[in-house]
Amino acid sequence: MSAELAPYLPTPTVEFDGTRYRLDDDRPESIGKIRPFYGVVPNLVRAYAWIMSLGGAGLREAAEVAVLNNNYLMAKVLQIRGASVPYAPGRPRVEQVRYSWEKLAEETGVHSEDIGVRAADFGTHYWTSHHPYIVPEPMTLEPTESYSRAELDEYAAILAEVAREAYEDPETVRTAPHRSTVHRAREDVLDDPATWAVTWRAYRRKVLGG
Repeated sequence: MSAELAPYLPTPTVEFDGTRYRLDDDRPESIGKIRPFYGVVPNLVRAYAWIMSLGGAGLREAAEVAVLNNNYLMAKVLQIRGASVPYAPGRPRVEQVRYSWEKLAEETGVHSEDIGVRAADFGTHYWTSHHPYIVPEPMTLEPTESYSRAELDEYAAILAEVAREAYEDPETVRTAPHRSTVHRAREDVLDDPATWAVTWRAYRRKVLGG
């Protein structure tokens, strides 16, 4: 940020006077707030209602079950050929694990994204969000407290089956999904601003030439 642009910063800004920090709203040239200062109100209400309905004992139980589910699923996934937990192996995790399919990818040419798409053929989805890509071929699972042991067993079994296919019939995984009306989205267009179209009118103009 340059000094010339500083007067236009969103408010409030955080200022330090050498002793303490304070919020400064007195900025007449500011563009104003760029989002609600207190967050998204409906989300806060839902979170508050959930917390109040569970109470202290319920929150503790939910947290304990989430940690238990996560470590149970980790034990199951680590039995699958090609899967690993790169950092601090052998140590328990809290509520999520960032796995790696790097070994499987090196040995089969099947990538993490392929496994996620193939999982849809089994009626499930990739429980994962792993940006930034710090771990090679990442898979980040966070089962939380809401899944039963049977559901975790089923999910681990699906991952094991897809991994087996990757080693024995990799083309089946690479060409997935096979039970969907929509195949794979073209990712190359995301790198070309000339093709970006968030409305039908823009799509007709940019892609169809109308």
